[in-house]
Amino acid sequence: MTILPADPVARRLLLIGAGCWLLALVVIAFVLADWSARFDLDAIATLRPIAEANPAITEGMRWATALGDWQVRLTIAGAFFAYLVWRRFGRGASYILYTTLGMWMLNAWALKPLFGRARPETAGELVGVSHSYALPSGHSANAAAVFTAIALVASVIWWRKVLRRSIWAVAAAAIIAVGFSRVWLAVHWPSDVLSGWLVGVGWALLLAALLKPVKARESSRR
Repeated sequence: MTILPADPVARRLLLIGAGCWLLALVVIAFVLADWSARFDLDAIATLRPIAEANPAITEGMRWATALGDWQVRLTIAGAFFAYLVWRRFGRGASYILYTTLGMWMLNAWALKPLFGRARPETAGELVGVSHSYALPSGHSANAAAVFTAIALVASVIWWRKVLRRSIWAVAAAAIIAVGFSRVWLAVHWPSDVLSGWLVGVGWALLLAALLKPVKARESSRR
């Protein structure tokens, strides 16, 4: 007897999602034990003078970090949600809604207050930043959840190999860009970003395993 789903796709999503959350717990444990402090401090100290010496790159990082701002994130998710409603993909639309709002509430109302980690002392000098806690990075977690969820659904709707690979490449690039920009702009420690990525991707995959948002190759033939 097993508690795993019978559907092999759902089972794979569940296992990978649970693995992401387990790794996130490991990263957070390292942070709480102060084992990541040296790496985090060295990363910020190394990148800060580079950021100040390269204003054009730093401006590009501000644009990258904007992808994780709630206004941009909700606009992208909302547009895809509207498309799915228009195409009558109810499960897919519900999945995007629950993933987007659920990750935001989980991180902002539960995880950040639970761990209460302070941001780097220089946070806010290179880009505006909220006064919330650092761990996990909200921009990284939310971007990872939303863009992973969109890619999961979109790569089934547009299932041909070239399109599917392009969708995942764009999603991965956006997730990485948002996370790296948070460290470059010194508003998050690297461990905040890593845990945020893992929490966000894990959330999207676990919800996909539960909700089964689309059936394989459901849409382009619809």
